[in-house]
Amino acid sequence: MALQYITVTKLFGELDHHIPIHSEAGLTLLHGANGVGKTSILRAIDSLFNHRFSRLRSMPIQELEVGFTDGDILNIAWRTVDLEKTPEISTQKRSLLFTFHPKVGEGDYWTFEGLTSRELDIPLSVIEDSVPNLTRIGRTEWFDTSVNRTLDFDDVLFSYSAHFPWITDRRITPNWLTEKLAQNPVYLIEANRLMVAGEVSARARKVNFPQTAVSLYKDDLAVKIRGALADYADYSQSLDSTFPDRLLSERRDTPAVTDEEVRRRYTEQANRRRNYVKIGLLDAGDALLLPENLDERALEVLGTYLDDIDRKLDKLEDMADRLELFLSIVNQKFRRVQIEVGKEKRIIARARKSGLEVDLESLSSGEQQEIVIAYGLLFREQAGTLVLVDEPELSLHVSWQLDFIPDLLKIAQVAKLDFLAATHSPQIVNDRWDLTVGLLDGVQPNA
Repeated sequence: MALQYITVTKLFGELDHHIPIHSEAGLTLLHGANGVGKTSILRAIDSLFNHRFSRLRSMPIQELEVGFTDGDILNIAWRTVDLEKTPEISTQKRSLLFTFHPKVGEGDYWTFEGLTSRELDIPLSVIEDSVPNLTRIGRTEWFDTSVNRTLDFDDVLFSYSAHFPWITDRRITPNWLTEKLAQNPVYLIEANRLMVAGEVSARARKVNFPQTAVSLYKDDLAVKIRGALADYADYSQSLDSTFPDRLLSERRDTPAVTDEEVRRRYTEQANRRRNYVKIGLLDAGDALLLPENLDERALEVLGTYLDDIDRKLDKLEDMADRLELFLSIVNQKFRRVQIEVGKEKRIIARARKSGLEVDLESLSSGEQQEIVIAYGLLFREQAGTLVLVDEPELSLHVSWQLDFIPDLLKIAQVAKLDFLAATHSPQIVNDRWDLTVGLLDGVQPNA
């Protein structure tokens, strides 16, 4: 189940947009003139599906409707209520009316008005005291180091409601809405994507801004590879410990493997392992040398052994596919540096001519952006996520823009992601106008 369409009514008080989602292709491109609301639409979708309802409420939209492939429809309408109105004073409060129209069964609705710390009568210091990974960076804003993004007061109450049980009755989101939104994870890659928040000092409760995304990701890869290798080692150990028993107890009802088959499989596995070493996933090791003559018992033992090797290598296949695609995407564009996985399993850059290691932060903005987008999509997003990409053409050479859609479609296949991107660039679109949705500005040309 995924998004089928998005309809925005009276954006900025005047623009209506209907956006069908190309779910089969895995990519939908929004294009249009400046001011038609491409970025606003992406932010609205992000705010909705990530429960950032206060931000959604502040957006200049009259109505937002989301249709799902299972036939369900979610409608959000902006409402304005006059709290106080006199000739001298006019106080208004905006709310959101969520209305759910399931294909089967009865619908439901819920109104979000938002809460303030004053209404709840709690000091803001309670937030940081209750949630260690939150650091206050503004009057009512906190940085969440677990997801690397800024949260407002309502975001905190939703994301960490378990820490504030005494107020959840005032702020709880209905189950039907939470469950529906959770079925469609959404992540927004904004135009300013090269910088992120820096390290957090637990003692000083301070976030150091900013930090380059590439410096964060180089260590993130090491953590992920080490985790994959730990699982691989545990699984290998479990197979090795049962190998003698399985070898002695297994009765082969099928014909014994042939010498030719054993050598073919061994060659395929050796090539597969060499590729894993080449991309930096595995360290080089001693290879098994097969004797010239293999008797029937040796073939039987090797058949079981090769079965185990296949199982072991399969544990690394997903990581290897992602890593190989990541290196392929960036290195086919970079002219003077080669991106590699170093001995410590971190991302490193090496000058092609001299072989010297180059600081990732010294790379051009376009090179850093290629690393940030490709790595973030392949290694940091869960399968099934709808990724929103705002202005992918920033800092990219025209020739790199031409590769954007082919690269994104490869990533979609390996990482099981869908994309909704907003662009001004005809080079990004290239010859894939079948994936585009044009947003009109409503301005009529002069007669």
